[in-house]
Amino acid sequence: MLLVQRCVRLAPRSARLFSSPIQRYTDLVQRGQLRYDGAQVLVLEHLSKLQRVLLKEHKAREKDAALQERYALERDEADDDAAAPPAPRRPRVPRGAYVFGEVGSGKSLCCDLFFGGLPVQRKRRVHFHQFMLEIHERIHAAREAGDARSTRDVIARIGAELAKEAEVLCFDEMQVTDVADAMIAEKLFASCWDAGMILVATSNRPPRDLYEGGLNREYFLPFVDRLEDQCTVLEVVSGTDHRRLRMSSGEHAAVRYAVARDGDGTETAVDLLRGVAPEMTAIDVAPVAVARSRSVVPAALFRGADGREAAAFRFDDLCGLDRGAADYGAIAERFPFLAIADVPRFSLLDHDAARRFITLIDELYERRVVAVVVAREVPDALFPTPAAFERERRAAGAGLPGLDRPSGPVAATPATFEASKWVDATDPADDDDAVDRALELASVRELAWAFRRAASRLTEMASPDWPGSARVSES
Repeated sequence: MLLVQRCVRLAPRSARLFSSPIQRYTDLVQRGQLRYDGAQVLVLEHLSKLQRVLLKEHKAREKDAALQERYALERDEADDDAAAPPAPRRPRVPRGAYVFGEVGSGKSLCCDLFFGGLPVQRKRRVHFHQFMLEIHERIHAAREAGDARSTRDVIARIGAELAKEAEVLCFDEMQVTDVADAMIAEKLFASCWDAGMILVATSNRPPRDLYEGGLNREYFLPFVDRLEDQCTVLEVVSGTDHRRLRMSSGEHAAVRYAVARDGDGTETAVDLLRGVAPEMTAIDVAPVAVARSRSVVPAALFRGADGREAAAFRFDDLCGLDRGAADYGAIAERFPFLAIADVPRFSLLDHDAARRFITLIDELYERRVVAVVVAREVPDALFPTPAAFERERRAAGAGLPGLDRPSGPVAATPATFEASKWVDATDPADDDDAVDRALELASVRELAWAFRRAASRLTEMASPDWPGSARVSES
């Protein structure tokens, strides 16, 4: 506690005129909403400095704009011989930040604290996976509109547009496992940086490990070089999964997460859902429309007097069919309270369903949905360990359908981007076996990490204070 207070006292006076990340962190620790972590403080000190630089630059730009306006007014009121205004000052563009660390170490918290008090109007916070989907859609839209420029020129234009839309871009969960994303990263972000955008990103791995083992990785490495040049790399060396610290004693653990190893857990899920949404009444069950796939029929529906709704679903209905982030996002937007029954213990053979479940959890987590889960095992036992997953993979042999094509939360190659043509043009020597091996390795590594993240998030979401203090407000 004293260390946090000292960090604030030693900050320059100008930093205390606005809500700096370290100041907001101190307030949360003092109110008992966060547990002090020295590793987080080191990162927040750097982000506070970056915020001060941005504040100073913002004020300098306002002063310069006022000066230019004054000179323009004087020229209008005087003759043509009036003194010309001084040349506009060149904007100062500071380096951004790339924050990486283990699951639950507080990376997103640090980014929240930075983004929430950022003294700029044009700022954006977005999950990296969602951002790349948007980029591929923009590329596709340009092609549909008849844009005859080369793909590289289209990407460069999109990068410049992004810089106009957001002076500061904050990414959650930056990970590159998809060849389509990897091949456009260098040109896209070079255009953003050349136009003055500042990037602040979180990731589970250092820049040099991004797209590790990926196909045509040599074409991705210039992006890594530029990323390290444009961003200060910061590691949260915590050793603590703070999500798990929010889990209270066992008497509360069953309120939102229950283990039912045998039989149908739907009734249990519905009962637990009633507990977290007590003022809602049951209504007739009707199909729930989703974004892109077939509608899903819930096991139970509830509605409150305020119009908010709650729903209970069976796992197979949610994750047994080919659904994606847009589908789960639509469900999360509609239902602030949600129950999932009969979540299995996953194995290698369930990798598609596991990916969908991880995507579902990510969408519920990001939208702060109060979720009830009835599963065959506790969160840490739902997914195979990396070693067990690798043993299963070897025992199953190569070529297991779908394993060598990353998808879902681990990677998603949009059909709108013709990645194969780009890859063929860059390195036609790659044989199919090499492609399969590279993609399979990337899939296994990323899926193993995604398992750990999902278990950590499930544990946090089962805590009785979720989502109250889970994420700092951006306001």
